[in-house]
Amino acid sequence: MMRQQKRALREYQQALIDAYYDMQMHSILDPLYDAFQQWKRGGLQHSELTELIHKVHRENQKVYSFFTQSRTRIINCIRMDQAWFENWKATHPPLPRIEL
Repeated sequence: MMRQQKRALREYQQALIDAYYDMQMHSILDPLYDAFQQWKRGGLQHSELTELIHKVHRENQKVYSFFTQSRTRIINCIRMDQAWFENWKATHPPLPRIEL
Protein backbone atom coordinates (compact mmCIF):
# COMPACT_ATOMS: atom_id res chain seq x y z
CA MET A 1 0.00 0.00 0.00
CA MET A 2 1.35 3.40 -0.90
CA ARG A 3 2.28 5.84 1.82
CA GLN A 4 -0.62 8.18 0.99
CA GLN A 5 -3.10 5.30 1.10
CA LYS A 6 -1.73 4.14 4.45
CA ARG A 7 -2.02 7.65 5.80
CA ALA A 8 -5.55 8.04 4.46
CA LEU A 9 -6.55 4.69 5.98
CA ARG A 10 -5.07 5.63 9.34
CA GLU A 11 -6.85 9.00 9.32
CA TYR A 12 -10.16 7.33 8.41
CA GLN A 13 -9.69 4.76 11.17
CA GLN A 14 -8.83 7.48 13.67
CA ALA A 15 -11.95 9.46 12.73
CA LEU A 16 -13.99 6.30 13.34
CA ILE A 17 -12.36 5.68 16.72
CA ASP A 18 -12.73 9.33 17.75
CA ALA A 19 -16.42 9.37 16.84
CA TYR A 20 -17.10 6.14 18.72
CA TYR A 21 -15.20 7.40 21.75
CA ASP A 22 -17.22 10.63 21.67
CA MET A 23 -20.48 8.67 21.50
CA GLN A 24 -19.41 6.47 24.43
CA MET A 25 -18.43 9.45 26.54
CA HIS A 26 -21.69 11.28 25.82
CA SER A 27 -23.68 8.21 26.82
CA ILE A 28 -21.85 8.18 30.16
CA LEU A 29 -21.41 11.87 30.91
CA ASP A 30 -24.65 13.42 29.63
CA PRO A 31 -26.77 11.77 32.36
CA LEU A 32 -24.23 12.94 34.94
CA TYR A 33 -24.45 16.48 33.62
CA ASP A 34 -28.24 16.29 33.83
CA ALA A 35 -27.98 14.98 37.40
CA PHE A 36 -25.75 17.90 38.39
CA GLN A 37 -28.33 20.30 36.96
CA GLN A 38 -31.09 18.52 38.86
CA TRP A 39 -29.00 18.61 42.06
CA LYS A 40 -28.40 22.35 41.67
CA ARG A 41 -32.17 22.89 41.40
CA GLY A 42 -32.68 20.89 44.61
CA GLY A 43 -34.27 17.93 42.87
CA LEU A 44 -31.57 15.43 43.79
CA GLN A 45 -29.94 14.64 47.11
CA HIS A 46 -26.16 14.89 47.35
CA SER A 47 -26.01 11.20 48.30
CA GLU A 48 -27.79 10.30 45.03
CA LEU A 49 -25.41 12.46 43.04
CA THR A 50 -22.40 10.93 44.80
CA GLU A 51 -23.62 7.42 43.98
CA LEU A 52 -24.06 8.41 40.33
CA ILE A 53 -20.55 9.89 40.26
CA HIS A 54 -19.14 6.55 41.42
CA LYS A 55 -21.21 4.67 38.84
CA VAL A 56 -20.01 6.99 36.07
CA HIS A 57 -16.43 6.55 37.23
CA ARG A 58 -16.74 2.76 36.93
CA GLU A 59 -18.29 3.08 33.47
CA ASN A 60 -15.55 5.49 32.43
CA GLN A 61 -12.93 2.95 33.49
CA LYS A 62 -14.56 0.36 31.21
CA VAL A 63 -14.50 2.79 28.29
CA TYR A 64 -10.90 3.67 29.01
CA SER A 65 -9.97 -0.02 29.04
CA PHE A 66 -11.78 -0.58 25.77
CA PHE A 67 -9.85 2.21 24.06
CA THR A 68 -6.46 1.00 25.32
CA GLN A 69 -6.75 -2.21 23.27
CA SER A 70 -4.99 -2.57 19.95
CA ARG A 71 -6.23 -0.37 17.14
CA THR A 72 -7.30 -3.43 15.13
CA ARG A 73 -9.29 -4.83 18.05
CA ILE A 74 -11.01 -1.49 18.70
CA ILE A 75 -12.03 -1.18 15.05
CA ASN A 76 -13.30 -4.76 14.93
CA CYS A 77 -15.38 -4.19 18.06
CA ILE A 78 -16.80 -0.95 16.65
CA ARG A 79 -17.76 -2.79 13.47
CA MET A 80 -19.73 -5.27 15.60
CA ASP A 81 -21.90 -2.37 16.79
CA GLN A 82 -23.53 -2.66 13.37
CA ALA A 83 -26.26 -0.03 13.66
CA TRP A 84 -23.86 2.63 14.90
CA PHE A 85 -21.13 1.64 12.45
CA GLU A 86 -23.42 1.62 9.41
CA ASN A 87 -24.85 5.00 10.37
CA TRP A 88 -21.35 6.43 10.79
CA LYS A 89 -20.19 5.00 7.45
CA ALA A 90 -23.25 6.49 5.72
CA THR A 91 -22.17 9.96 6.81
CA HIS A 92 -18.43 9.27 6.47
CA PRO A 93 -17.91 7.30 3.28
CA PRO A 94 -14.36 6.05 2.84
CA LEU A 95 -12.15 7.34 0.10
CA PRO A 96 -11.66 5.05 -2.90
CA ARG A 97 -9.52 2.01 -2.06
CA ILE A 98 -9.95 2.65 1.67
CA GLU A 99 -11.91 -0.05 3.44
CA LEU A 100 -11.94 -1.02 7.09
